[in-house]
Amino acid sequence: MLKKLFAIALAIIVVFPLFYTASMSLFSPRDFNTSPALFFPTSPLWQNYEKAVNHSSFLRYTFNSVFTATLAAVMRTVIVTLSSYAFSFLSFKGKKAILFFLLLSAFIPQDSLLYQNYVTVSRMNLINTYLGIIITGLFSATQLIMLMTAMKSLSRDSYDAARVDGARDMTILCSIIAPLTKSIILTIMLQSFISTFNSYLWPLLVTNENAMRTIQIGVSLMGYQESGRLGPLFATLFIILVPFVILVITTRKFIIKALADGLSY
Repeated sequence: MLKKLFAIALAIIVVFPLFYTASMSLFSPRDFNTSPALFFPTSPLWQNYEKAVNHSSFLRYTFNSVFTATLAAVMRTVIVTLSSYAFSFLSFKGKKAILFFLLLSAFIPQDSLLYQNYVTVSRMNLINTYLGIIITGLFSATQLIMLMTAMKSLSRDSYDAARVDGARDMTILCSIIAPLTKSIILTIMLQSFISTFNSYLWPLLVTNENAMRTIQIGVSLMGYQESGRLGPLFATLFIILVPFVILVITTRKFIIKALADGLSY
């Protein structure tokens, strides 16, 4: 009974911000100024969504975010998967030292590297480019540890048999190792997509052209706060949130399996 109550309380904590954002997206200007605060709009104002979608920069900001998040998720997943396979099954000179320094990066606060990263990206002429937005997030030591742990827990019999038959490393990875760890690989891709999409500070630093801004930055540039039109602002926020809710719901089986597998390793 206690577990059920805790689960219900946790669900309410998670769902309430989504519910309240959806409710406020239908508020009129008068509803925002009502005291005490309202939980539901007095009269739903659906035009807020029309104003949000018809904003001149909404589609551009959204495209930038989705494109960079997708590109970063694919590239990071490939890099982490290849790295995990190499450190789990291959032997090469300096393996332990390289792995040590890669894992050490997990303990370095990313904000402390903002200046150095900006200077590097600037010298590479990647300011106001999609690659510049995602380049600092193409590797995750935490995800490397997670996938390495999963790969090391696998039996080496299939790997050894494939090597004896003359299979190449990419064939072994794609045909044997990846299918056995697909739930974790898909979870890593999902995590990478969400973290890149929600990134704010770094894209703000490396973009100064309106056409390259992401939606997280664009929300503050649309002028809703200055004009007092908070309804379209929350409508924009809810439009951004909905795809993530759908994405998590549709991939929840893989996420749960990845968590279960991680606890069993």
